[in-house]
Amino acid sequence: MCGIAGMTGTGSDISLVARMNDSIRHRGPDGDGLWSAPGVAFGHRRLRIIDLSEAGRQPMSTPDGRYTIIFNGEVYNYIELRAELPDVRWRSKSDTEVILHAYARWGADALKKFVGMYALAIWDEQERELFVARDRLGIKPLYYTHLDGNFLFASEIRALLTAGAQRTVNERVLYDFLARDFYEHNDETFFEGIYKLPPASWMRVRDGRAKTPHTYWSLADEAAQIAVSADPAEREETLLALCRDAVDLHLRSDVPVGIALSGGLDSATLLCLLDQVHPDPTRVEAFSFAFAEAQYSERPFVEIMAQQTGRRAHFVEMSAHQFADSAAKYTESQEEPYAGAPISAYAMCYEQVRAHDFIVVMDGSGIDEGLAGYGRFQPAHWADLFNAGRFDVLEAELNAGGITTPEKRARAFEQMFNASRPHSDVGMGQDLTTSIRPDCLNPDFVAAAHTPIPAFERPFGDNLRNLMYRELRYTKLPRALRFRDRLSMAVGTELRPPFLDHRLLAYEFALPAEDRIYNGTSKAILRRAAARLLPDAVRMASKRSVQTPQREWFRGELKDWVRERIDTPSFWARGWVDPDKGRAAIEGFIAGEGDNSFFLWQWINLELWAETFLEGSFA
Repeated sequence: MCGIAGMTGTGSDISLVARMNDSIRHRGPDGDGLWSAPGVAFGHRRLRIIDLSEAGRQPMSTPDGRYTIIFNGEVYNYIELRAELPDVRWRSKSDTEVILHAYARWGADALKKFVGMYALAIWDEQERELFVARDRLGIKPLYYTHLDGNFLFASEIRALLTAGAQRTVNERVLYDFLARDFYEHNDETFFEGIYKLPPASWMRVRDGRAKTPHTYWSLADEAAQIAVSADPAEREETLLALCRDAVDLHLRSDVPVGIALSGGLDSATLLCLLDQVHPDPTRVEAFSFAFAEAQYSERPFVEIMAQQTGRRAHFVEMSAHQFADSAAKYTESQEEPYAGAPISAYAMCYEQVRAHDFIVVMDGSGIDEGLAGYGRFQPAHWADLFNAGRFDVLEAELNAGGITTPEKRARAFEQMFNASRPHSDVGMGQDLTTSIRPDCLNPDFVAAAHTPIPAFERPFGDNLRNLMYRELRYTKLPRALRFRDRLSMAVGTELRPPFLDHRLLAYEFALPAEDRIYNGTSKAILRRAAARLLPDAVRMASKRSVQTPQREWFRGELKDWVRERIDTPSFWARGWVDPDKGRAAIEGFIAGEGDNSFFLWQWINLELWAETFLEGSFA
């Protein structure tokens, strides 16, 4: 796990790459490496996870010097891949060397063999060509830009800004963020001219010019090739076996491993599976966060699971003023706007992980996306039942959800209709009239930056899986992966999400709909299968998203801070939010109007971001 930076083109400059590399030193505090040849320069920051010896250093070249690699991430099945390359004389025990020789043997097709998370760059000296690639889900980042006829890339945007990329706001992305709560949904960033390589993509660069990215994996295609048993019990066993195998692979490490826990089904399942494949409780410890406000704290649920498995649990507790005091710090580490108090709480958790000398931490991300865990998925399921003429099942589902009055039924059918539309202006399935305030945007900004509503890809034959895919590929998951990568790597900690193993996701997307939602219950197959692992109080508990007391803070002890951060000449002068409407919205919320404080955080965060990245300096 590391950070990478580099450039190719006639102006390639190793001293410039060295400065880029230094800007991401937090990603790899254990060492650095530089390499150059005519027309190319590579930089690498090392966080030692697998093969702690000097033999695992990067940049790394093949013995003949043709290929040189820099790599960020982990390919967990590197041991199995070594066996497919019996003629290689290995110089290390690292996954990096396996990736390098796999590419030398199979070219871009090597990516199809990898199980893991990665962003990599390989220089082919014979072809004078750069190859860059990113893992199937986009767990690890790769940003790029063109500057003075050269192609520059890095793990983080700050490296490109350090190299001289323009600090100009991308108003199209900013508009989507403010008006629709869309971000991370395409290859653009909040910075004009800086892009990210899409997930499951590779790209070649020659003479400083990038070619069109090539997609090497399709979730829909892989899911379509999976034969699913008609026996529910067999499907449950297969699901648990895939989960167990993923957890086992993600434990491959030469340094201690921790686990980030919430009190929910997903992380509880992860903990129990971890207990099966790594039963020593002294080797893997649990970490979580809490709030002083009891109604928002997951601590009681986490303590129950830690006690059940005999693992030591560590907690951090975030207060309102800790959140306010750390807002600028985490804005700087995120590089782009982010989602508020939950992110700050995660950051404190990862800081604690590192303080206890754990270099690797696992979490339960991915189950909700693979098994329709969010309540906002249900209208799409209802729409599928309606379209299939399964009205008796639809009736049962609506009744199970307490949707029995004419008013609730009318709302449900409206949601069903919206779930069937290829275009949608709802970023996260929430009510945009309360979560964000597009009505407060400056008309001149709207006229200049307005973009069409995205029409997301719909590769499946049903509404439910298309909505799940949208969140996995374009909306929910990409932003969560960015948040967590920056927060964990800011303190030199590797975050591993075993439930985002692509083989497990493909199986989940191949399952019948009733294994996702049944009788009003989400993640139905996991709840059945988890009867082998978990107490019913955890197994059957309703989905609890990560909630924070941000609303109460912004109306209470942080209300003056909210005013001080937004109601400033610099914020209004940016021209994004109308001052009169904005001030009225602030005061209305503080006085008790509405329940969602996200629009206030959007504005605070944007001002902090602009001060740091558009005008100021960053570490």
